[in-house]
Amino acid sequence: MYQADNLIQRLLSRRPGSLLPLVLLGVLTGIIASLVMMSFLFLLNTTLGGLNGQNLEDFESLAWYWQLGLPLVGSLLLILLYRLTPPASWSVGLAYVVERLQFGQGRIPAANIGFQFMAALIALGSGHSVGREGPTVHLGAGIASQVGQLTGRPPSQLRLLLGCGTAAAISAAFNTPLAGVLFAMEVVLMEYSLLGFAPIIAAAITASALTGALLGEHAVLAPVSLSLASHLDIPGLLLTGLGIGLLAALFQWLVLTFVRLPLQSRAIRLLLAGAITGALALVAPQILGSGYDTINAALGNQLPWLMLLGILGAKLLATAAAIGLGVPGGQIAPTLMLGVCAGGVAGALIPGASDPALYALLGMAAMMSAVLHAPLAAIATVLELSLSAESMLPAMVVVLGANLLCQHGFNLPSLVITQLRVRGQELQTHPLRTALAQRYLSELADMSLVEWSGEGPLPRTDAAALVVKREQGYYLIELSRFEQEVTPETLDELLIPERRLLPLERDMSLLEALRTLQGEAGAGFLVPVRRGRGLVTRARLMHMLTEEGGLY
Repeated sequence: MYQADNLIQRLLSRRPGSLLPLVLLGVLTGIIASLVMMSFLFLLNTTLGGLNGQNLEDFESLAWYWQLGLPLVGSLLLILLYRLTPPASWSVGLAYVVERLQFGQGRIPAANIGFQFMAALIALGSGHSVGREGPTVHLGAGIASQVGQLTGRPPSQLRLLLGCGTAAAISAAFNTPLAGVLFAMEVVLMEYSLLGFAPIIAAAITASALTGALLGEHAVLAPVSLSLASHLDIPGLLLTGLGIGLLAALFQWLVLTFVRLPLQSRAIRLLLAGAITGALALVAPQILGSGYDTINAALGNQLPWLMLLGILGAKLLATAAAIGLGVPGGQIAPTLMLGVCAGGVAGALIPGASDPALYALLGMAAMMSAVLHAPLAAIATVLELSLSAESMLPAMVVVLGANLLCQHGFNLPSLVITQLRVRGQELQTHPLRTALAQRYLSELADMSLVEWSGEGPLPRTDAAALVVKREQGYYLIELSRFEQEVTPETLDELLIPERRLLPLERDMSLLEALRTLQGEAGAGFLVPVRRGRGLVTRARLMHMLTEEGGLY
């Protein structure tokens, strides 16, 4: 009976090792994220349908003045939205989610979620060369963060819930649950953990199932069946991957070029992005919007390679301008389109027995992987979007070549990390420091303490820790270590620097705590928690870091 009660308490607790509440919160996140994403897609599709008819992304059929002016109108609407919204709500997108996860304890304000919803509708509805994935991730992660904050989850569990929200939103928007799980692990959390898989999978399948039940099949790409005709084509595939790796490096360089343009005004930057996109659309209208109709055409061998090359050049410049100049949209769909165009050109020019459309399909995975450093998520995306399992082996070859050149040849980080570095934020990459930065003192806090001013009689308590408050600070008296009674008369002798406590106004990661204690003689920290204030001693911190099973 005792073992059963202990198991139930562990499953339902707020401790980092507790699985059941995280799975339940993952399911709840999946439900809410699915409903929000269906609302977003309904409004977006209604807007695109009003412009382009039944073929939602058929910007090619619009008159030239619409192709030129639509992105400019979108930029003007975005400028108005920025003017009407407080600056604290302006930060959006995938990079912002990673920033809040790494530096903000996983807390995403509700106002940013609303701003992202409206900004993405305007950017995508007006044909800017961005994707819906970045906004999708922000919406899902923001919902998960709000759920976690309302239920009082500690920072490490908020972090995991952001992964649940990411997977749920991608799964709901694109009907790709496996890619959603891997994307959350590789790009957002930047780690794989056994504890994380269960709640993230629960969120992804819940969102996919609910969206499928309410909307039916809603895949953005038409299924294709493509396979490698001969293993003699593998050298050509590797060459294709290397070429796409070079393209990914050029894409990052162009994004940084636009980011560093000496234009301080957000309005001017957005108008410039709209003007560049509109001008390029006069030459290649296929660049407008996410471009899934063009991707489907390329996968069906409906576009000659010279046209694909022209679309590739225009899309490369338009997307780099949109992302670098601050249009609030995602980068995955544009990278997929860049990859499919580059792959299609390679398939037409490189000798081999395989269908050129196979090269186009694999180019999507290679470009996404090279830009975001997400090889498994890229391969899973191609697998689920195309429903073509035969493409797995050649996809791994092309992804390998692209990642080798971009990640190791040019030593480039992912685009998300690059965007954060531009803002002056450097992510932890060392495995040990990363693990310590992801756990917080509040998770170790002992609530069984008594505070005493040092005046009057000692409080009667069974607590082992007595916190004495004096003008010069807080001190820890561990009553179990003293045989004689602690009195106001003997107290001053005990208040030595080694027993001093550091009161914190906010929670602190274990990495920050160790750095704070380095070279200091203090006894530990007083940490703000939901029920007041908790105690984390130096000895408890060292025990949790060094004893087996301590840092669960």
